[in-house]
This record gives sequence, structure tokens and C-alpha cells, in this order.
Amino acid sequence: MDIITYSLKKGQKESNEYYKDVKTFTDEVLIEAESMVGPLIQKFKSHLQEKTAEKIRTPEEYSFELLMLGTLYRIYGSRASRLDEKPQKIMAHLAELRNKNKDMKSDIDHLRGILSTMFLLDGEEIFDFPELNTTQLDKLLKYLEATGDFSQEVKRLRIWEKFFVTQNRLKVSEYLMDTLLFAEWFEERSEEMLGDYTPQVEKFLHEKHSEHLFKEDVIFCGRKRVEYHLNMVGAEIMNRSFRKDFESRPRKALLLPGCVRAKNAEDCRAQETNLGLKCTGCLKGCRVNQLTETGEKKGFEVYMISHESSAFSHSSENDRDELGIVGVACVSNLIAGGWKADSLGIPAQCVLLDYCGCKNHWDQKGFPTDINTEKLIETFEIDQSSPIESNLKKAPISIHC
Repeated sequence: MDIITYSLKKGQKESNEYYKDVKTFTDEVLIEAESMVGPLIQKFKSHLQEKTAEKIRTPEEYSFELLMLGTLYRIYGSRASRLDEKPQKIMAHLAELRNKNKDMKSDIDHLRGILSTMFLLDGEEIFDFPELNTTQLDKLLKYLEATGDFSQEVKRLRIWEKFFVTQNRLKVSEYLMDTLLFAEWFEERSEEMLGDYTPQVEKFLHEKHSEHLFKEDVIFCGRKRVEYHLNMVGAEIMNRSFRKDFESRPRKALLLPGCVRAKNAEDCRAQETNLGLKCTGCLKGCRVNQLTETGEKKGFEVYMISHESSAFSHSSENDRDELGIVGVACVSNLIAGGWKADSLGIPAQCVLLDYCGCKNHWDQKGFPTDINTEKLIETFEIDQSSPIESNLKKAPISIHC
């Protein structure tokens, strides 16, 4: 198996070491956040409590949101400052329309690929802003909206923007500079702590990313190495922040990408439900079938979803009141999916694919990948000696995209 961009296994048989390393590094990130942006977070929380009806979140979540803001500002800010308003509005509208109309998806994606390459990749990636202010921040968020890849992230950051516009100009500049310095520290330190898990990102960007020009995933597949590290830490923080609510839910569900199934999509007999595709057991060796059987024994439901944008689109009020979910996806997809679930009142836990290999984005033919079964067991709080462990280890999850 070739490592395309990242691998949680780092040459090992299992990815257990990754989960230890990301936990340790996340602890360090949160300590650094308290030092570098702690006062800003307290100011923000006070503002929310006094001036808005926004839900108050954990300090860990706010730390990650600021880290995300600083990282995305550093990566996309310069290009965002040069994006004209007209193409931005057109592309943002297309991204929204794509998620609402499945029948137009193919045509819209074709157009988005062309426009993304023409307008979103304009110029050099140089951090060259003369001033840090809410105008530049708004341009960044509009740029992210235009990509169609950061809808959940933008929702969170718009709340920060509303706070910043209530502050004087010098304070805003100071706050944003603190955020950027935090992101700068993170980029350097994350390469030391997590860089062994992202060994091929630069090579992919240099040698393979050009193959995605004029395709709808040109921005998605162009993620920088620090963005992989950001989402790794973000998944860990999300798991911590949402854990208590997840445990309290009477129903649990495992959400898998549709490419887990052994058959091609057109041959699969899974039935549509309001939460996604439900396996009917048509093929004994299919991993979705095996996991569904395990779920029936251990008390969790299993569904397949085609894309983060389609998740929970038909969920009932009862589902949103009762469900806690475990989402499985690659590093670049999990944060948006978890936040979308949270926006609907469904607490989520994340389990990362150990490496990417789907033909939709990463490999022309596609090849199988898997997840850490011990992490999955731990997430569902199932006894390590129970039958689920041996059942999963007999046939590791295979993802054929």
C-alpha cells in the first residue's frame, strides 16, 4: 500500500501509537492556547453570555476554533483578499445549490471545478496583509464559503466575526495577531509531533495536485500539511467535548462512508432510510453487513452516507433527541461532519480512517483502507474481551471508493 498523503500507522501494524501521540499533543495545544489566546476566549465567552443567545461551548472548542481561524487565515487569507465579489457570490451560490439538488450535482461540480481553478487558486500563497481587521476576516470567510468545503467551519467563525466587529480597531488587530501567532506555533510544533503521520503531503501537492485542476475537489485535495494536523487535533478535541453528551444518548449509531460496501453502489441492495442506507445483508463478506450484525448484537445502529452534506438531511426530531453517533471518515472530512451533527443536536465521536485510498479523490483505481478497531471498540465503550473485538479483527474494515 502506498501512502498518498497521510497514514496513522507510521509503518506499524496498528495505529495505536497515533492515538497516544495525538492525545499527548492535544494536551500541549490546549495548554499553549491558555497562554496565547486564553484572555481572548474569556472575553468572547463574556460577550456571548451578555449580548447573544449563542450556546456556550467548552474552552477547548473555542481554542480549536481560534487555531482553525489562524491556520486558515495564514493559508488562504492572501488569496481571499484578491477574490472579487462577483465570482465569490456565484461560487458560494453553486456550493449551496449543489447540496440541495442531487440531480444537478454533476453539472454544478463541473462548473465549480472550472471556477475554483480560475478564481480560488489565483496568485501566490503569501501572507502579505498590511493590516489585520474585520474587513480582511470577512473576505477570508467569503473565500471559504466559495470553496464549498468549509460550510460548518464558516458557521463557527461567523460568530467570532460578530464579536470582533464589536471591538475597536486596535483590539481586533491585537486579537487576530495573537490568533495568527498561535497558529504559527502550532504549524511548527505539529510537524514535530504529528509529522510522521503526514509524510507524503508535500509530495502529493507537488506531483499530483495538478491532476485535480478544473475539478471540483481542487481545493479539498490541495489541503496543506498543517491542515491535516489541525483536523487530527480537532477530532481529538471534538471527542472530548462531546463525549458526555454522546454517552447520555439512548441510541448509538455508526456512520460509514458508502464506499465501505464490498459491491459497487449500483449492485448494493441497501435500503434508503431517513438516516442513510441500511444494509440488508445481501453479501456475507461485506464489511457493512458484518458491522451491522455486530451492531445488532451490541446495541448500535449502522448506516452508510454518501457525503457529509447528505448526513442527517432527513433525520427526524426523535433521531435528533436520541442519537449519539460515531462517524468514520478521512482526516479532511471529519470535523465538518461532526459539527454538522452538533448543529442538529446530535453529539458525535470521530474515528479516523488510518489512511486515504479512495478513487474519488486520491487514487485512480482506489484501494482498501481501514480503521483502528480498538479505537472503535473504545469509542462505543465495549468490553475489550467481548465478541466484537474478535469479529472486527477477523476482517478489518475495507474501504473501496
